[in-house]
Amino acid sequence: MREWLIVALFVSCCFISPVTAIEEETDPFVEAGLSLVALRNDSLDTDQDGMMDAIRVVVVLNSTATWTDLTLSLIGHHAGMVVEEQSVMSFANQENSSLTYDSWAEGEHSLTLEISDVEGQLLVSIPLGVFDLSPALSVPDIDLRLSGSEVMETGDPCEIRRVFIDQTGPRWDKDGTRSITGTPFTVLDSEEFVDCSTWPAGVYTIKETYGNGLGQTTSDELEIVIANKPPPSFKLNVNGDSLQADTPCNIVHVPSPGEDHSDFTKSWTITPSDSITIGNYSNLDCSTWSSGVYKVLLTVTNHEGIKATSGSMLVRLPPATMSAEESLESPQQSSGSDTVTSNIGWYGIIALSLILGAAVFLIMLRSPEQEVLVDGMMYDESGQPDSEGLPTHTDESGVLWRKHDDGEVDWWDRASFSWKRW
Repeated sequence: MREWLIVALFVSCCFISPVTAIEEETDPFVEAGLSLVALRNDSLDTDQDGMMDAIRVVVVLNSTATWTDLTLSLIGHHAGMVVEEQSVMSFANQENSSLTYDSWAEGEHSLTLEISDVEGQLLVSIPLGVFDLSPALSVPDIDLRLSGSEVMETGDPCEIRRVFIDQTGPRWDKDGTRSITGTPFTVLDSEEFVDCSTWPAGVYTIKETYGNGLGQTTSDELEIVIANKPPPSFKLNVNGDSLQADTPCNIVHVPSPGEDHSDFTKSWTITPSDSITIGNYSNLDCSTWSSGVYKVLLTVTNHEGIKATSGSMLVRLPPATMSAEESLESPQQSSGSDTVTSNIGWYGIIALSLILGAAVFLIMLRSPEQEVLVDGMMYDESGQPDSEGLPTHTDESGVLWRKHDDGEVDWWDRASFSWKRW
């Protein structure tokens, strides 16, 4: 009996149908009282080159609510990058809106339209399809343009124009960073023109690169060769050489044709006087200089620090009439054959000749140490060698000079008892 009960229970269980709970899915878009009336995609050729480069999406919505605020997002996918265009709709009953997607690269772009409420909750996502588009916006591009001569020297006019464009990065709020290298000085991104006229001499390889947030990059490279400007070229014009002191005298710095030295630094060195530095002054007044022989050097330095030096000798003769004090300080000019002499001088010359003859004889017999002593005895520092009728002058160092008619000068060598050409 028990067995039959178990069999009957088993058979009854087979005829019992299972009971399941079916949960109906809700639609946020419908629950918000919205319905899609119309949706249209239009392909555009914005630059009129025969290639589609933009998609305009037009949507018409109906709402049963008293007032509706929505956010429409047109999302584009291309090459692993995502860009988004948004628009806000505020309406009652029925309204339409349009969004335009500008292609930023060549290739296939997958578009999706998303509609969200004001709190950002997604109500509906509508795939729009895949579109093969050409760029509607200018892709990043850099062009470095040099304005200057083919062969440039330091200080020559030189300018670099940085031509830059990127419409895709700013369009989708994905600007990038510009970077420039190879310049001797810092260049800001905002500088459209770079002044290279002040750059030192050298070979420069200027390179600028840019990349935006969409993965687009561009670069350009420019090579500039700047040579050192040659040193200043000039000469010195001396007016007043071989003239008496207290007469007009000047030394003029004259640049070579085609050169302008007005802003260059000029340094005058007068020997035996101290060095005199006169900036931007090209005329040196020497009329007040005392009698003597002067070595005049002029060093001219340009803006790049390149120097050139030129020099000249200047002889200023003692004045014809001098006071007693001036006579003691300055030597008298020789009058040549008109020089008044006395017999005492002749006697002195004869006596000096005898002494010199005896000294030479003794030098032949004495040791080298004694020869040095005799050399000192042979020269009378109070006497003056024969200038052969030429004007003479003793400078501040005690050196005796004589000047020829052609302007050349000799100095008296005490060691060899002879005149040496300067």
